[in-house]
Amino acid sequence: MSDFAKLDIFGGAAALDFANSLDGRGTDDPEEYLHTYADLVDWGRFAGVLDEPTARRLTGDHPAVLRTALDLREAIFQVFVAIGRGREAPADSLATVQARYAEAMAVARLAPGGDAFDWRFDADDPGRAWWPMAVSAVRLLTEGPLDRVKVCAAEAGCIGLFVDTSKNRSRRWCTMDGCGVEAKVQRQARRRARSRG
Repeated sequence: MSDFAKLDIFGGAAALDFANSLDGRGTDDPEEYLHTYADLVDWGRFAGVLDEPTARRLTGDHPAVLRTALDLREAIFQVFVAIGRGREAPADSLATVQARYAEAMAVARLAPGGDAFDWRFDADDPGRAWWPMAVSAVRLLTEGPLDRVKVCAAEAGCIGLFVDTSKNRSRRWCTMDGCGVEAKVQRQARRRARSRG
C-alpha cells in the first residue's frame, strides 16, 4: 500500500493530480505511489475521484488495468508538461489520452449533477479506477484554461503540474510549503556564497 499522506494534491484538475502521482520525476529517485491496482483505487479515493462505496467495490488484482492507467498517466504528463512549457503536445501521447477517453465515454451516462448535467460511471468494471482521469484530461484540453497550466519551477526536479489560479498568474511552484520554501532556501544559500566569495 502506498503512503498517500506524503503526496500533495495541488494540480487543480484530477488529470494533473494523477500525473503528479509519480513524485519527483526529475530526480534520480522519483517516488512511485501506484504499485498495484489497489493503490490505484486508493489513490482515486484519496484524490476524490472515487467515492467510498465505488472504491470498496473495485477489488482484485488487475495488472493489465494498472498498466493501462499508468500508460494514461504518462500520456497525460507528456501532454501537459509540453503545454505548460509552451511546446506542442506529442501526437502519440494525445492519441493515448483520446483513446482512453473514448473507452471511458463508451460506458458513461449523462446524469443531473447540481445545476448542470455531467457524466457518471455506474459500472464496477476495473477500468472505473482510471476513467475519471481520462475525462478530466480531455475536459482540460477542450475547455481549458490551458494558458494557466504550469510546470513547477523548482530546480530540485519536481516537475509537478498545476493550474495556476492566482489572480496575476504568478504562481511558480507546485506548493509554497514544499518546492517554494526549497527554492527560497537555495536562493539564500547562493546569495550567501556570493557575498563570501
